[in-house]
Amino acid sequence: MSSGDNVELVRGVFAAFAARDFDAITPMLDPELEIRPAIAGSPEGVVYHGPEGMREFWTQVDAVWDEFLITADEFRDLGAKVLVLGRVHARGAGSGIVLDTAGGWLAEVRAGRLIRFESFTNPAVALEAAGIRE
Repeated sequence: MSSGDNVELVRGVFAAFAARDFDAITPMLDPELEIRPAIAGSPEGVVYHGPEGMREFWTQVDAVWDEFLITADEFRDLGAKVLVLGRVHARGAGSGIVLDTAGGWLAEVRAGRLIRFESFTNPAVALEAAGIRE
């Protein structure tokens, strides 16, 4: 699998999340997947594992936020890793609190499947995690 294929896989992950299509995303996930979200409504530092961890993460997001949308504006091909920069727009369930902020995501692909996914509330921190200085 080429690194360009990795970008397409990560695009597919974001599209599946936007549609909340778990059946579409499942084949893209490595059984050893590790998800480190920056925002979900769960305690900071929670790590989700495997496809069931992804399902649990989505469930947490939808329980805490009435609306949770990611606009992925830029996908940077870093070989086995893909850096995504964009924005998060969310509206809290019950509270109505609105979040509209820049975000960054670092995805790692192994053997054609997502093995690691980390989100950041600050794009500069995402760039740093990817080893990029701008």
